[in-house]
Amino acid sequence: MPGFVREHLRPLAGSAALHLLLIAVIGGMALRWTTTQPPVQLAIQGVVVDSKDLPRSVRENRAIREPHPEPAPQPLPQPVTPPPPDPAAEAREAERERAAERQKQADAEREAARERERAEAAAQDAKREQAAEKKAAAAKAAAEKASADKAAAEKAAKDKATRERAEQERVAKQQAADEARARAAREAEVQRALAAEEAEMAAAARAGVQDEYRALLSQAIERSWLKPPSARAGLACTLYVTQVPGGAVTDVRLGACNGDEAVRESIVNAVYRASPLPPPRDPRAFERRLEIVFRPKE
Repeated sequence: MPGFVREHLRPLAGSAALHLLLIAVIGGMALRWTTTQPPVQLAIQGVVVDSKDLPRSVRENRAIREPHPEPAPQPLPQPVTPPPPDPAAEAREAERERAAERQKQADAEREAARERERAEAAAQDAKREQAAEKKAAAAKAAAEKASADKAAAEKAAKDKATRERAEQERVAKQQAADEARARAAREAEVQRALAAEEAEMAAAARAGVQDEYRALLSQAIERSWLKPPSARAGLACTLYVTQVPGGAVTDVRLGACNGDEAVRESIVNAVYRASPLPPPRDPRAFERRLEIVFRPKE
């Protein structure tokens, strides 16, 4: 209780002073109203005037009225005596003031609590926003890293494919070069063989074996020839025949020929029917490419 008095000393003192001032004002007014003032004695002197003595204009003025009687004096209102101070009412007033003060303090505390809650909510929002920003930054960094890794992997794969293609092209070029060299070597070998063969053929021709071989081939072709009705005496056709070892004919071309189309076709067919051609008596007389003049007998 003493602590409460010390805490609310100033409001209590002000309230007590206000009540004392109010009581003093009310008491002074009541004292003024209850004091009897002595009546004021008025001296009135009257003069009797005959109306005949008045001026004619005054007598004839019909606007003159008889004076109205003065109203009777009204009694003054009796002063209202204020009720004596009620200690219980003062206590209730003090209690209301204290309750209002407590309510004010409670309102202030609630407002402070709301302010703290708002501050805490703002801090939580800031933390959540910072966390979201960190998460977004981390996701962005991860996406950028994944994109960079993917780009690096694609570049590595592209470089590897480029190297593999270059290696394949190098190998292909090397193989082509090797094959070209081998083909050139084979061709050179064939040329050498042909040259040797031609040399042998020349030697055989000199010995008369070549002429014997061509005559043998011409006889074999003539035996296979189906003479058409349009064939005439003195027929002479040049044949270019290609054969392989063993006498199998692979190609026949007809050169100068004095026969008609049916004769020419029949001679070509006779060469294919004579395949395989007979071998020469001397193997050195064998020729892959033959030039034969076909002159059938009458």
